[in-house]
Amino acid sequence: MIRLAALALLLLIVLVGGRRTPARFPVPAGIRLLFVTGSEFLVVGILLGPQLLGILDREVIDALRPFATVGLAFVGLHYGLQLEIPLLRTIPLFYSVAPAVQAAAGALAVGVPAWFWLRTWPADARETLVATLVLAAAAACSTPASLDMLALDRKYAGSPVLRMLRHLAEMGELPALALFGLALCWRQAAPVVPGWQSFLFLQWLGLAVLMGVLFGGALALLPRVGKVGTGRLLVGGLAATFFFGGMARYLHISPLFVGLVAGITVANIPAPRRRVQALVHRLEGPFMMFLLLVAGAVGSLETPLELGALGVLAAAAALVGLRLLGKGLAGVLLARTTHALRNPPAGFGLGLVAQGGIAVALALDYLESGPGPFTSVVLAATMFAVLVTEMVSPWMILRVLRREAAHGEGEGTR
Repeated sequence: MIRLAALALLLLIVLVGGRRTPARFPVPAGIRLLFVTGSEFLVVGILLGPQLLGILDREVIDALRPFATVGLAFVGLHYGLQLEIPLLRTIPLFYSVAPAVQAAAGALAVGVPAWFWLRTWPADARETLVATLVLAAAAACSTPASLDMLALDRKYAGSPVLRMLRHLAEMGELPALALFGLALCWRQAAPVVPGWQSFLFLQWLGLAVLMGVLFGGALALLPRVGKVGTGRLLVGGLAATFFFGGMARYLHISPLFVGLVAGITVANIPAPRRRVQALVHRLEGPFMMFLLLVAGAVGSLETPLELGALGVLAAAAALVGLRLLGKGLAGVLLARTTHALRNPPAGFGLGLVAQGGIAVALALDYLESGPGPFTSVVLAATMFAVLVTEMVSPWMILRVLRREAAHGEGEGTR
């Protein structure tokens, strides 16, 4: 009975949270931005988890794992569906390169120090590298959610810097997801083909891509099968996600990465994909909130490394500071070299510090892919980083936009 009550409570939280509209909150923009990405559900998960209230205990969490796998696949699918190659080819060179520069700055600023730190602990070299790459991938993420909400505000809607930041944040998540998918393929030590020990990484990468293409093909076929109504499309889409996401988890590869490949496949197949895109768009928000709740519940400051709670928090705080430095320096570099804008604010990279739910999804996927000496550390550090950056990013974004406005006024008086 307690288990059913816990599941019912979780479902209620997700359903209520999915209907929230932060853009309409009657509070200043800086406060509204705190609730856009849903990171508050991380805190709810921590409160409900076994570390505190224990409503979501280990037994309940184990029962939720299959649904978390589906949620991860849906998040990857939602992002991949936005990547239509014909549209991407029309993007100017700067807007193709700058997102990768921003993502690389966050990844390198965190990944290089993390590599030297993790090497001090006794662990397999392969696992050390994978943990480093996952931390780097999470640091590369920048969520566009806060920026999208500001675009609805008349005060900021016409801002060229805001348009640039939105594009950089959205496209900057692609390198992060790709890096993470490659990391989990590198984690595999057994061959896909029995007895063939050569090119293990390429074997697993090929398998992950193949599963994603098959998943995307199955989804693309759904609208073509007879007169499929919304209900049948929903059931068919969920069934395909359960199957391919579950198969990816069974094989210890990333459902998130497989979903990403599936989304790219659907987006670039000449098929009636709009209904699939609309369905996934409606479901991605509740699934992301669910993943944040689960991540908060399973996250723990107790790690096999015997760091202690303060040690984990100190390491996470250092990684947050390094990431802020990397994003800021990337903004300075791009401001000096770009012709996309006229004299953009040198510190505009700080408008991209919010990591968002995809960073947590990466860390949760890594944890769920199999136990390891660093999995809990990576999840705890990522959760801490997301919570901190979500609190500071609204003020940084508004500061960048105000500096742009002040600079524009200064130009106008000359």
